[in-house]
Amino acid sequence: MKITGFDLDAVHVNHRGDWVFVHVNTDAGIRGIGELLAGRNYGGRVAAVRELEGALVGRDPRQIAQIVHEFSQGQPGRDRVCALSAVEQALWDILGKSLGAPVRALLGGACRQEVRLYANINRATVDRTPEGFARNAAAAVAGGFDAVKLAPFDGMPMGMDSAREAGPGIACMRAVREAIGPGVGLMIDCHSHLTVKGALEVADALRGLDLFWYEQPTPESDVGACIEVKGRCGLRVAGGEERMLRQGFREALERGMMDVIMPDVTVVGGIGELKRVADMAGAWDVPTSPHGPFGPVMIAAGVQAMAAHPDFLILEFGWGEVPWRSDLIAPPERIERGRMAIGDAPGLGVELNMEVVEAHRVKV
Repeated sequence: MKITGFDLDAVHVNHRGDWVFVHVNTDAGIRGIGELLAGRNYGGRVAAVRELEGALVGRDPRQIAQIVHEFSQGQPGRDRVCALSAVEQALWDILGKSLGAPVRALLGGACRQEVRLYANINRATVDRTPEGFARNAAAAVAGGFDAVKLAPFDGMPMGMDSAREAGPGIACMRAVREAIGPGVGLMIDCHSHLTVKGALEVADALRGLDLFWYEQPTPESDVGACIEVKGRCGLRVAGGEERMLRQGFREALERGMMDVIMPDVTVVGGIGELKRVADMAGAWDVPTSPHGPFGPVMIAAGVQAMAAHPDFLILEFGWGEVPWRSDLIAPPERIERGRMAIGDAPGLGVELNMEVVEAHRVKV
């Protein structure tokens, strides 16, 4: 079996940008799909996909480990690794289809029959007030989710040094907890807006909300700050969404920078690298909760990888962005009680619904 070329499809989502999907075609008629990290400014990543296409035409798509090894050598840039991540997902899809097996079976077999999701309400929340966040959080819980996340400091200054400066975001967190009640998991993503002092004060201010986790309070480039906050804040600290390949997680794990790692399948190097990073983290008793509030193909990839990982915690789901999300793939995305069942279809188990794609297509 040989790769004959790639096709790209993109759909416009909302003010946050687009979702972009990469199809890898073969001379055997088997086609694989992956999702590219997109958003608003992704031309460099599309160019990197096209460069990979030129290098991979004629290659056997089932030689996933060798392909990833070759194209991740040296110090590949972010665009190259994101492009490789998308293509790699499609290669696993092809391998699974060629063998008539779901990807999770190729990664070691299922550890569970369903995957728990949390609703990231941040992207769908245009009204960034306490009332706006609370309204969407309550709607997500009414829809069956038992954990929600928001990033209430977005739009506020970086380097906030006190709970007073972070007060508007803290008010949003309190409003959400009141709206969803005590039995629902509540996460905050700080998007690195805080100093060490600010992170510790905010942690104290939020302590009574029974947080599920405290995500990326300080910039991860400051390793010492991360270690200090984790050691002193008294909350479960999560992070790592921007880290690429296994090498990107080595320091974080060796130095104990976080309690939960959040590798992103569209950034870390794909499904295989996500699984390897998760297995690395298991050696430190650190659970894995993949990042990814994007399209349904990346969720399908994350579900397959985490179905086969014993130390999985919870998977991110981009809640409420567009009403046609579930119908963008076939079979349609189905979530019950905040869980996604793991099907038995080969590969990733999903294909694009081209009628929905055409209704929302943008040029890529």
